[in-house]
Amino acid sequence: MVLSPEAGPSVARGSGSVGRSGSVGRSGSVGRSGSVERPRAVPRQDTRSYRRLAGTDIDQAMAFFTADYDLTAPVIRRTRPDTLWDFAGVTDERMSLRTSRFGVDLRSQSQSDDVIVAWLRSGSSTITFKGRSVDLVQGVPMVLPSEVYDLHHRDIGLNLVHLDRKFLTDLVGDETFAFEPLERPDPEGLRVWQETVRRHSSTWLQVDNELSAVARRDIAEAFATAAVRAFPRRSTWRAAVSGTGPEHQRLRRALDYVHAHAREPIGTPEIAAAAGLSPRGLQQSLRRHLDQTPGELLRSVRLDGAREDLRRAERDETSVADIARGWGFGHLGRFSAAFRSRFGELPSDTLRSRLRR
Repeated sequence: MVLSPEAGPSVARGSGSVGRSGSVGRSGSVGRSGSVERPRAVPRQDTRSYRRLAGTDIDQAMAFFTADYDLTAPVIRRTRPDTLWDFAGVTDERMSLRTSRFGVDLRSQSQSDDVIVAWLRSGSSTITFKGRSVDLVQGVPMVLPSEVYDLHHRDIGLNLVHLDRKFLTDLVGDETFAFEPLERPDPEGLRVWQETVRRHSSTWLQVDNELSAVARRDIAEAFATAAVRAFPRRSTWRAAVSGTGPEHQRLRRALDYVHAHAREPIGTPEIAAAAGLSPRGLQQSLRRHLDQTPGELLRSVRLDGAREDLRRAERDETSVADIARGWGFGHLGRFSAAFRSRFGELPSDTLRSRLRR
């Protein structure tokens, strides 16, 4: 089994490869209708388990995928006479690396308790969530929604990383942490994610080699940290702005602009222009929907950003003053007072708690 950060093959010969007849390598063999290999526990103290399934029977495939991915009312259409499907995954209590292939046209609803990062190897896939449809791009990872969403897979090959949600929120130190779904990483985020996949996947997937508890945790933390760096965090304002009218759309544009440019010297005129509103119209819209002024919104976003940087600081030489200046706070005393009022602790306390970990 090979997990590639870009589009490419997922199952390597010598580790349970699937042939055109439906045969499986050293993991066993399957007939035309397919068979299932039971989960195989790794010997000794290693808690990882390996699971491999493959075949040509659609009913068997759907029984597995429906249970594992909580598919609701799936609708399937064959796209070829012989339907090949396969799945392989290596899992422990914190993380699972998985790869699958399913040669059908599948429409369904799905959801998962895990945080799932997925990227396409082949075929096509469209995810629809809250009225927004996004096509997966080969080799480009994306966080799937945690709530119910619609999917349309067509002859897909898919790589997935599942992260236990509590493990992730404990690592970040914020039980409310969530990713913004269906957002692609920027170039630097993509580089970080792909480098993590290249560096750690082969070690994780070599189930015949025992990994210590420390090694397993380090790899899981590497994937979780890469996800936090690569994908945007879900902001509470997205849930607060409900509605599909023109005013809601303009307000979302204003909020998008603030979150993207909060480190820059922006103010009400720039935010209003980005939203297509007059300064007064922006003030009225923000007051009506969020009970904030433009200045209060900008300050809260900057405080949130500064807190995130303090919580993720990795070097002893990181200073509160540097982070405050980076977020546009020129007066350290006022920054500390506003920070304490919002979060209940001084920024220096937040920094120390991170560096002690």
